[in-house]
Amino acid sequence: MIQSQEFQSIIQAFYDAKDEQGIYETFDHLTYFLGFKYFAIGHHVDLLNPPIASFGISNYSSDWLNEVFHERYFMDDPIHFLCNGRHAGFAWPDSHLLNRLNERHRHILERGALRNFQSGYTIPVHLPGEYSGSCTFATPTSGTIAHNVLPAAFFAASHAFEAIRRLARTAAGLGLEPPPQFTDRQREVILLMGQGKTYAEMGMILGISRETAHQHCKLVFRAYGNIQRCNLIARVLFDGIASFPEMLRKQ
Repeated sequence: MIQSQEFQSIIQAFYDAKDEQGIYETFDHLTYFLGFKYFAIGHHVDLLNPPIASFGISNYSSDWLNEVFHERYFMDDPIHFLCNGRHAGFAWPDSHLLNRLNERHRHILERGALRNFQSGYTIPVHLPGEYSGSCTFATPTSGTIAHNVLPAAFFAASHAFEAIRRLARTAAGLGLEPPPQFTDRQREVILLMGQGKTYAEMGMILGISRETAHQHCKLVFRAYGNIQRCNLIARVLFDGIASFPEMLRKQ
């Protein structure tokens, strides 16, 4: 799916979006493309008093959003709670995850299910020095998530979050950090990371040891504050250090 032309055009649209409406329309297209109906992406903050440069976008119904605000569900959001300490995406509902929830969390999930949020997939986003966030895709029926689309959802969420993050920071007058400078070798490992290569595979391709490849990657991660690999890839693409076609090129 990641290799499909439509998916690539959706990712490119995040780079081209000039405002929140452009992001919304692109995310709506992505959600439909992946087989979901609803989406929400943003920071985990007090929605009644959002901090500067925080953001949140969704296509949730006005009735559900009114209930969320009126009942202050966002202060005890069960999906946000499950993002704590996690870096990998997770599908819900899941019996193992539900065991971690309290009565308030379960009540909110039950209310959401009545509003057609029966199941979904959430990708946590943790950026050093910034508010935690997440991206959620949801469906109105249970057991309908096609697991083969989850890697594409995970990949796209990182790019969407970075696109909105940049718009929010610019609108708040905070600006963007200048991109780091990388050596030719570091740029090579960036491309290989974007292609999902392991350190051992990088070493074989580049003719270096696994440990040397690992050390190059550590320097790249450190340059971006030790963020997750998926967020790193989105960051270097937005910074123009690499291009999307290069990332998709097979070795």
